[in-house]
Amino acid sequence: MAHQIYSNSVNVLNKNVKLTLLTLLVSSVCLSTSALAEAKTVNEALELTKEQFTKQQLTPNKLTKEQVIEKFSLEHHFEGGYFRQTFKADHRDKVTTARGDRTTMTAIFYMLTDDNSIDHFHTKYSDGIEFYHMGDPITYHMIYPDGHYEKVVVGPDILNGQQLQLAVPGGTYKAAELSSGSYGLVSEAVAPGWEPEDMIDVSKEELLSKFPQHKIIIERLANKK
Repeated sequence: MAHQIYSNSVNVLNKNVKLTLLTLLVSSVCLSTSALAEAKTVNEALELTKEQFTKQQLTPNKLTKEQVIEKFSLEHHFEGGYFRQTFKADHRDKVTTARGDRTTMTAIFYMLTDDNSIDHFHTKYSDGIEFYHMGDPITYHMIYPDGHYEKVVVGPDILNGQQLQLAVPGGTYKAAELSSGSYGLVSEAVAPGWEPEDMIDVSKEELLSKFPQHKIIIERLANKK
């Protein structure tokens, strides 16, 4: 009889300890009521709590677009979106191009946002490489000089086809868009270095005359002027 009473006491104590631990963990990570309701046992609830705690520890808080714009001193870009030049190779000898001498490389931050979500079709003489940094994915649309079209999503989900970087040869007509989310931030390195006179803006009419086979995407993403 004494053994039975002792055994019952231990079971009650174990349950009380588990419930106390569960209460503390739930308080620390704010486990949702719905998740607790789905847990069939105390142990299962503890596992759910530990999993959520781990995710909370590993997932950084997402910055707002306003915080990113302020942090990096971004300004409106005439193509669309926001930018700031971060590097210009003034310390090296310049290279000679058909348009004059240029630095070997320049680089910028570039960001599209939900209220400024399209970088209209344009091209430039230099080659450029886009590097994904943070936020939501950006979709790039390229029409190459020979007329073929390519779409690439630059973003973090590399297991599902997104890319962390994208090289775009000079002379390629390129547009970009933020299809969903608040913002996407990339960098672009350009070589030879970019100057304002290297920018080749292109109208919808000009693109349609060159590439009528891509009318749908041109109508949607070309500059209307």
